[in-house]
Amino acid sequence: MFKSFFLLTVFLSFTNVVCAQKDSLTFDGTLSVKGAATYKYKIVVGLHDGKWLGYSLLDAAGPNETKTSLSVQFVKEKKAMAFAEKKLLATKSKEQSFCVVGGALKMNDKGSQVKGFFLGQDEQKKLCGSGTIKLSVPDKAKKLMTPDGTRDTNISAIVTNKKSESIRVENEKIILEIWDGGVEDNDSLAIFLNGVEIAAPFKITKEKRNIEVALTKGTNLIKIKALNEGDEAPNSARFMVVDGAARYPIVSFLRTSEDAEIKLKRE
Repeated sequence: MFKSFFLLTVFLSFTNVVCAQKDSLTFDGTLSVKGAATYKYKIVVGLHDGKWLGYSLLDAAGPNETKTSLSVQFVKEKKAMAFAEKKLLATKSKEQSFCVVGGALKMNDKGSQVKGFFLGQDEQKKLCGSGTIKLSVPDKAKKLMTPDGTRDTNISAIVTNKKSESIRVENEKIILEIWDGGVEDNDSLAIFLNGVEIAAPFKITKEKRNIEVALTKGTNLIKIKALNEGDEAPNSARFMVVDGAARYPIVSFLRTSEDAEIKLKRE
């Protein structure tokens, strides 16, 4: 009883903050769980200190109506948005455990819809489902996902075991900065350049670790290998590729023994 009241109070106060934002955005559509049902799904976010924060609403007015806090990043140059649910705020469901979901959604050529895949994670940080999401795009959000010829360097590219990032660089030597942008939870990594280890296994901390990387002409492959998932899955780290005055932010999300790739192309 107390827990339900607390969750409802948090949700109402959080919702009021989001709704009070003049630049709030609402994405409406569906979430389809692979091998199971399709539900109504909505994302509502507002701009707070430079970050898009808000909540998701699953199965609105249905028996499993569930509200969860979440954050969104818009990636202009890729005509896409990435989202990640955080904490349960309120639910009508009788389920004893819950999945929080996250994924990347790409905008269609008409700018009317975003769609893509999601993965779910339960309270024990284990994978608990996957599927697809389709959402309508409000007019105010279209420009946030419309390429204009410039790289949106205040938005981090996301790399995973299935998703790499390609960057064109100008200098023979670049700096790779690595740190933990959230709570330090004992995540460990090893870094390789073209198959050769250039950073032995180390723990990611809030203090930035700088690695100078000498590049050859053509494509250079940096591989990020997760050695564990620390105290909280998944293994996550922040990177900055520093190419002279140019800076390219990247975030990695990996499971134990998985690796992600950053392709640096030097002409």
